[in-house]
Amino acid sequence: MAAMLGPGIIERLNRARADLRMGVPVALREGAAGALVVAAETLSAERLALLRSLGAAVLAVTARRAQTLKAIAYDGDLARIAVSPSASLDWLQAVADPADDLRAPLKGPLHTLRGGHAGLHRAAIALAKSARLLPASLVIEVADSAGLAAAQGLTLIDLSAAEKAMFAASPLHEVISARLPIEASEAGRLHVFRPEDGGEEHYAIEIGQHGFFRRA
Repeated sequence: MAAMLGPGIIERLNRARADLRMGVPVALREGAAGALVVAAETLSAERLALLRSLGAAVLAVTARRAQTLKAIAYDGDLARIAVSPSASLDWLQAVADPADDLRAPLKGPLHTLRGGHAGLHRAAIALAKSARLLPASLVIEVADSAGLAAAQGLTLIDLSAAEKAMFAASPLHEVISARLPIEASEAGRLHVFRPEDGGEEHYAIEIGQHGFFRRA
């Protein structure tokens, strides 16, 4: 069998995380079900309008966020909030971001969905979290997510293949270190680690001579 030149599932996941950070939708597929998802934090008004033209919009948030919003999390660990066709981008992002609670305290009443399958919504939240974004995603269920991904140049994630890789931690390897005198320690050192999966680099500061590291 010839070696594969295209990205494997771990590389696809990293591509999906980068897309979400840029505000680009990602296509998800789980069996016959499919959806386009985008992080609420980085969503633009233009893409919101385009996504709405494809189907009903749902904002997936964690159960903790739902509790703060006084919304019922029928799915246990998350809530699927129905998004009105007239809801603005500002409203969506205020619902998603706790930092806006004082500025925009009136967001409800919120209608949360019950019944049906929440696997795509759960994966959308997990993907946003792994991309270091707020755990809130706009989800548009579509009949042919693979076809849309191919037509629009979007990253497609098959959840049956990605389930284990999505939550696996990649081994880290130190790529460089340098002396970094700081107030806490004149002998401090900065270390840079790179994960094998091509994800974000990690940084650590060594304090003193006892191997104590503080991750940044």
